[in-house]
Amino acid sequence: MRRILITLVLTPIALAGCALSGRKIVSPYADAPSLVDVAALSKFNGQLPLVTIPEGTQNWAPSVSYAVTQALKINPKAQFRVYVTGPASAIPSDSELAMAKLTPEAAQVADAIAANGVIPPNVSLGASTKLAHVPAPAGPEIVVFAK
Repeated sequence: MRRILITLVLTPIALAGCALSGRKIVSPYADAPSLVDVAALSKFNGQLPLVTIPEGTQNWAPSVSYAVTQALKINPKAQFRVYVTGPASAIPSDSELAMAKLTPEAAQVADAIAANGVIPPNVSLGASTKLAHVPAPAGPEIVVFAK
């Protein structure tokens, strides 16, 4: 009886030590959106960033491919907007120069989206220091929206 009681008390304590800290779910791709975020695309109609690629990110292709594939499952005729964005500067030309450095990479992101089966007219490029429904970034980044 005493052994059973000790086992019943110690087992939950031992298992509690095995719990994952936080609520972060390990994803097969770095910075890939969760399926909950992808499913929300149908509700937000282009207002939810599908992928955000900060300046200096090296391996963004798997995340973009995964996100585009999931978005196309929701809407096979989805339209994708690739924006270069950055913090607003007191001198507008400084913001433009910072964002211009990411323009070639943004074009590569758009090409990667098209390579995943999206027809080219459904992929557009843009640049802005302020994007609706997106907090102001700390540095230049590429943001992909799906609609």
